[in-house]
Amino acid sequence: MTKVIKLILLIFGLFFWSCEDESKELIIDDLWGQEINDPPEYYKAADVPNSQVDQVIEYYEIASTAWGNYGPLEFWIIGTDPSSAQQLDSLYCETRIEKDNVLTENDFQSCLNRGYNFIEYANQGGAGLNTQRNPNQEYSVFIVTLASKYPFPNESDYNVVTMHEYFHVYQHAHIFTLNDNERSNLMVRNPWWSEGGANYLSELLYSQQPGVSSNYLKERMRWKMNEKSDFIASGKRLEDIEYDEENNGARFAYDLGAWFIAYLINQVGIDNYRVNFYDDLNELGFEASFVENFGKSSGEFLDEFHAFLHLDIENQLEIIP
Repeated sequence: MTKVIKLILLIFGLFFWSCEDESKELIIDDLWGQEINDPPEYYKAADVPNSQVDQVIEYYEIASTAWGNYGPLEFWIIGTDPSSAQQLDSLYCETRIEKDNVLTENDFQSCLNRGYNFIEYANQGGAGLNTQRNPNQEYSVFIVTLASKYPFPNESDYNVVTMHEYFHVYQHAHIFTLNDNERSNLMVRNPWWSEGGANYLSELLYSQQPGVSSNYLKERMRWKMNEKSDFIASGKRLEDIEYDEENNGARFAYDLGAWFIAYLINQVGIDNYRVNFYDDLNELGFEASFVENFGKSSGEFLDEFHAFLHLDIENQLEIIP
């Protein structure tokens, strides 16, 4: 019997879907992409205090109230003790087998040996979203993992990161395909778009909460723009930077990607970005939805943004609310 405390707010859910046919057209019968009433399930390692779980719940609720409640969703909250993380990993793999009838006990060890498991989260920190939705599984689910360092729970960034990961849930909820390659193309493979969006929307929403300094967002965006000199000197284009780019490349994409989304929203309005673009994404595809809702191609907006980067910071901050 595992010693890990398991917090579950949602026990039963029934989801049906059909797989893609030969033409890869997907008929959706499940709840993916629909707003639901069910709350997430929360699981924590033994060294994570209940107050930290309450903190995650608070900022999930802020985000889901603002952007809609999508699921099914699980939060797995890791502490800093590797042995507690290992115990939680066992529960995680048991849960995967329990929920997906395709999996058997033979899959347990491979689940434990997956890349960046909970022990690595305990040692290295971070956060991430695992979207499990493909033809080889009978159960689709969003899985958010939150460590307890980088950022630490006593830092405001921890709350921002919780909402950042939930915005990724929102993004993926608007893509119905079971095909990983198609999903990657709709999300945009390089991080400037998806990470820039999650980065800026989570900072924006956090800045609107009671008790947060009225200068918070401008100061955060000022800090993110510190990357621009090195970025410009690199001669790279924002859209060409990959997740595993060396020499701070990925950081360019996250921080300046957030600035791109701020620039875009300033031009087209937040509803066109967050609501209309994503409502059309699954049917039209990325570029067609971009043009339909923003009036220009992504390449044209990126050209304008690269010119915007050469302005001085005070002029740039004028677009930040």
